[in-house]
Amino acid sequence: MDNQPGPDEVLLSSIFFDYNLAYGDVSLVNELSAHLFETTERYPVFFLHLASGALQSPSPSGFFRSFLVEEDGEYKDFFDLKRRALMPLIDGARVLVLSHQVKSINNTAERFEKLAELEPNNEELFLACSYATKALLKFRTKQGLLHNDSGRFIALTKLTKEEKIKLKRSFKTIKDLQELLKIRFKVTNLLG
Repeated sequence: MDNQPGPDEVLLSSIFFDYNLAYGDVSLVNELSAHLFETTERYPVFFLHLASGALQSPSPSGFFRSFLVEEDGEYKDFFDLKRRALMPLIDGARVLVLSHQVKSINNTAERFEKLAELEPNNEELFLACSYATKALLKFRTKQGLLHNDSGRFIALTKLTKEEKIKLKRSFKTIKDLQELLKIRFKVTNLLG
């Protein structure tokens, strides 16, 4: 592992950390996990870069709590549920669970539930993150089934007022999680 990772290396490694044993020798997975945890312990700057990457997802809402939508392209004026709401939760859970050297939990909601156990002082936030993750995935699935697509891009004009309120509730949780990441990993120093 390079002790000066760039954005590409961080992206590649963050995907790599979501491995799981499907078949074979469990000792290989244990050895890999031990090596990864030893390496990240030697280079704690890695967590700073991973947290910084987790904060790169654009905010789901603007100044007046309005939805931030795509500004151009095929999905102009659509809300990107994956990039703006799910990715900040997924990436945040990953860096936090890795910093605790927890292995074999790759489900985002389960990662937050484990974090709630490990950090009782942040239990409320982590359980809210778990709930938000499940709610957003359920919402994406429902939208995908309704529109026969992945459910990633949402036409806000087709949502009910209640659906918009439910979505916005998760945004505060995402903002609180991002604040925790900034403070814990001192990301503001890296970003300016």
